Amino acid sequence: MDEKNTLNGRAHYLIVGGGSAGCVLAARLSENPENRVFIVEAGRDFDQSKKNDLTDTAGARAFMDPQYFWPDLKAQIAVRQQISKQTEKTPEPYKQAMLLGGGSSINGQIALRGAPEDYDYWESVGATGWSWKEVLPYFVKLESDHDFKNNHHGANGPIHIRRTIRNEWDTISMAMSDIWSKFGYPYLPDLNGNFSDGHGPVPLSNDGIFRNSTARQYLNERVRARKNLRIMTDTRAVRIRFKGESAIGIEAIRDAETVFIEADRVILCCGALKSPHLLMHSGIGDGRVLSELGISTVSHRSGVGQNLQDHPNIVLSGCLTTGEGRVFSKRSVLTYLRYSSGLSGCDRSDMVMSVRGRSMWHAVGARICGLVNYITLPYSRGTVRLAGPSPLTSPNVDFNGLSDPRDLARMVQGARFSAQIMFDHLGPELITQVFPAKLSRRIEKLSRPTRLNDLLTRTGAKLMDTSPVIRDLIVRHMIANGDGLADVLADDNAAGDFVHQYLGTSWHACGTCKMGSPNDPLAVTNSRGEVLGTRNLFVADASLMPRVTRTNTNIPTIMIAERIADLIQSCKPRTSGL
Repeated sequence: MDEKNTLNGRAHYLIVGGGSAGCVLAARLSENPENRVFIVEAGRDFDQSKKNDLTDTAGARAFMDPQYFWPDLKAQIAVRQQISKQTEKTPEPYKQAMLLGGGSSINGQIALRGAPEDYDYWESVGATGWSWKEVLPYFVKLESDHDFKNNHHGANGPIHIRRTIRNEWDTISMAMSDIWSKFGYPYLPDLNGNFSDGHGPVPLSNDGIFRNSTARQYLNERVRARKNLRIMTDTRAVRIRFKGESAIGIEAIRDAETVFIEADRVILCCGALKSPHLLMHSGIGDGRVLSELGISTVSHRSGVGQNLQDHPNIVLSGCLTTGEGRVFSKRSVLTYLRYSSGLSGCDRSDMVMSVRGRSMWHAVGARICGLVNYITLPYSRGTVRLAGPSPLTSPNVDFNGLSDPRDLARMVQGARFSAQIMFDHLGPELITQVFPAKLSRRIEKLSRPTRLNDLLTRTGAKLMDTSPVIRDLIVRHMIANGDGLADVLADDNAAGDFVHQYLGTSWHACGTCKMGSPNDPLAVTNSRGEVLGTRNLFVADASLMPRVTRTNTNIPTIMIAERIADLIQSCKPRTSGL
């Protein structure tokens, strides 16, 4: 490449990816004025300083806006197989944020840590220094908890965390709390402090007025004013450049030109799909596969792109009946249940059931509730693979969901549990028309935050409130799927087909550049996030997780970034011998 396209200045730290983790790294590393820090992000920097879709505490509108996501990314969710009622499933659109703040700018704001055993497991499989005892101080550091003041919660961190108290919940969430209590699951006021099975208010990453994304909280106005920090949005990294084994910068597309950005250290924060993608295109991965695509191998690490995990889920929805005193939910999730499947070979608290008090941001969505059952500790593992020699081509992503029989059995169990509650406890007084729900292209198009969709859904909601007959017709012919749901779930073979057909993703991709011992052939980095077989190249995002945490992954990802920031600064850059 022509060196005249080298950008002026050399970074001490070049952060690739301005998502949940990247913003944390940029803020922490630039605290030292002697560090020259660059951060590059393929997406845009949207205004998060005032009230808008991105800062809204409900957050659902942002999640349905395509301008905030990678446009061509697809993934195979369920295992590829022929099932009795349909042919092999094909890849479907997969949501990964493409803007400053990443997932923290568009997600559901659920601010859960995971269980202590999650991090002790990481330690046991080679991620030395990542036990619960060692990561807890970083969870404390990142947060300002509005509800609990003790040694296990932070009071001065960038991310504000609060819960919606029970007497402010919607009708369905209140009813579910009573139902879970009758099933024997205790009420837990602090799900980030008590890690036993039970239900309680979900902690949320907002201060009651604004969403607390890392773009807003870590890269605030004061941090952005630092002279040693340079934020480059609309800049897409395509390749890491090396001198011998040492990373010396990246090639990126900026203003329709390919440029070279020099750095002493390169830190990938592109997420569990894009970080392995960039590594493989840069020569780090399975050497045999890379050579077939004409890519020279820098470090043979066959684990790059392996170990892909997510939380597979099944969503059952129902139409809210009208009634005096009925309270609609202002946001989707206010409470959830953590429980154990009890299946042989499965850990405790391996399942979650969350309540969707509303399905979408719009008026019709406010009249559709749901129960989401997901597996917190799946055993199925997927892959991220290159689709061709061009770094601009999206990777082939295959979650291989339900390939492990324990996952299939638990997903069937979860679907039946949700159906039992909806048919026997919520219906017919509170809900009607129980059906499986999945984000189809039709529903996604109708749920884009436009004035026309707002008008259409307001009109539809008025019709639904006017007549139960019209309501049932709208749900049956425009929204619902799966007639005869109870009969389907009663039959083992039919239930297996059903969960394959409607299996969803929680958008919690992780594990594809896992930390571990250098002796582990599938490890990609060591416990400091250094990419094995290279120098001055790090990964600091959810792809480092050896195993997914048993809850939403955003707060654990922010914790990872906080800890890697400290670890990186504690070791000196290494120069190549060439």
